[in-house]
Amino acid sequence: MENRRRSLLIVALLSPPALAQIPLSDELSLSGFGTFSAAKSDNNTPVFFGRDITDDWCFDCDSTLGLQLDWRMSPELRSVLQVLKRPQDTFSSPTLERAFLEYSVSDHRIKAGRLRSPMFIMSEYYYVSSAYPWLRLPVDVYGGNLGITHFEGASAELNYELLGQFQLSLTPFYALADEEQYELYGRPFTLDIKNYYGLSADIYLEDSQLHLSYTDVEARQIYTGQPDVCFNLHLFSLGLSHTIDDWHFQAETLLSNDLHANWYAGVDYRVANWTPYIQYGQTRKTKTSDSYLLGIRYDFTPQFNAVMEWQRIEGQKNVISGQFTLPQDPSETFASKVDLVSVGLSFTF
Repeated sequence: MENRRRSLLIVALLSPPALAQIPLSDELSLSGFGTFSAAKSDNNTPVFFGRDITDDWCFDCDSTLGLQLDWRMSPELRSVLQVLKRPQDTFSSPTLERAFLEYSVSDHRIKAGRLRSPMFIMSEYYYVSSAYPWLRLPVDVYGGNLGITHFEGASAELNYELLGQFQLSLTPFYALADEEQYELYGRPFTLDIKNYYGLSADIYLEDSQLHLSYTDVEARQIYTGQPDVCFNLHLFSLGLSHTIDDWHFQAETLLSNDLHANWYAGVDYRVANWTPYIQYGQTRKTKTSDSYLLGIRYDFTPQFNAVMEWQRIEGQKNVISGQFTLPQDPSETFASKVDLVSVGLSFTF
């Protein structure tokens, strides 16, 4: 089953060293993942934040490489360190994506340090392309957070069994105040986060998962020579992943306090080592776009796969349009759609 395969992958990457792929000692283990790709669009305006794909073939726009070190200090205490080359990074300048201490008691865990934001159904394996059938996560939901995937603070994972067949996982989290530098539509700014906290809940039944989350963010965008932009967002997300035999359906939506919604829905079907898939999504909050995705994945082994896909993004004929990451040139005819082709190889170890 597809969800079960994903769950086993998460265990291999994030669980105690006894289950890791490469044991370095009784206490230390090393695991990793990566994606190497080629992508090209039919427009010279870059598309997708953090990737900036244009009409020139790009061999690094989706590429990732991550290494994770687990140290089991005692039966209850472990530490995790993950260094990652994200699509927007160079291989010579990776980022520290995760670094935390975890204390386990019974079926519950408490974490402190640099943690993954649990907003979405696939947040835990955000950069692990092998964990989902597509080459990249759906841009309609996952592409609107400026690439913010982690925070520094604390969280708890509380696991319960319900009615003898359901598994419930509750994750409250709180982030410390932080400032980071970003760029949006070619304009650099500082994102000053004052408050950032929330709660996520996951309900599991066999190979199905229901994900709900609430996130409260109070922040301001600081531009040079311009007034600050202050905001307080109340974000709600809902996701469903359901498997029937070789069919797998997944959908997610992101709602804000002003009722704008971003969402996607997709189906994939596993035939031996092949997995064809289709997906449709909409973005309506900070931009307007519709996305259409068609692709196929081939698994050489459980740890090594290839993906080939075509995607169309439709927006509006404006300077700021769809999923473009820069304003369009006013002296040229505005484009309202862009087609992309992508191929990729992904692996875990």
